[in-house]
Amino acid sequence: RVLRDGLFGGPGACDLLLPRRPLHHLLPGPAIRWLSQRGAQVHAGRRVMALQPDATGWRLDGIPFDAVVLACSAQEAARLARPLVPGWATVTDGLRFEPIVTVYVRCPGVRLPLPMIALRDDEWSPAQFVFDHGTISGRPGTFAFVVSGAAAWVVQGLDATAQAVLDQAQRALPSDLWPAAQARILGTVAERRATFRSTPGLLRPAAFVAPGLAAAGDYIAGPYPATLEGAVRSGSAAVSALLDCAGSCA
Repeated sequence: RVLRDGLFGGPGACDLLLPRRPLHHLLPGPAIRWLSQRGAQVHAGRRVMALQPDATGWRLDGIPFDAVVLACSAQEAARLARPLVPGWATVTDGLRFEPIVTVYVRCPGVRLPLPMIALRDDEWSPAQFVFDHGTISGRPGTFAFVVSGAAAWVVQGLDATAQAVLDQAQRALPSDLWPAAQARILGTVAERRATFRSTPGLLRPAAFVAPGLAAAGDYIAGPYPATLEGAVRSGSAAVSALLDCAGSCA
């Protein structure tokens, strides 16, 4: 499906867009402003502890709502839904995940020929991509090496992974382009549940959880693996499920 939509999806379907600003400036930030301008209340950093049905809809920590979208991690969605819809929660709990590790490196005076370069990974070389933040976000000499499917490297430790990335860069990038002696690690970030494992026969939870209750996220059943595109599609599916439920109930 990914290949078909990308390669045969018409003009622009394969365009690769690299953001010049952090994703929270591009996606959730504008969404929060849009909601706030229309009178919605946004409570950031507040964890919902309990989800309960009532006569007219649902209650989140005792506060009534007509309908609810669980737009959170699979683990949090399963926690909230388990007392009410255990079958849905069991499917969600059955997902297994892969980590992604990003190693940030400082190498002053260096600029890559492209904003993003694909790398060959193997048992000694963790990263599949390197991003030049000098080109992308105006931080010259700063680079992000991304290690997808990084479970084996996480076991070895983040320090060992970062050192392996430095060694990989020295081997993979031309010496006149990458002065290895100047490169130093700025930091290493591990997202341990970054993507769910797309395995044969995988059963993913549905967007519709119960009347007036839907879920959204890249892990929800849909045509794509763990991607932003999949998450956006699941959000649309969640809204459609709630609107269909409201129409049928009316």
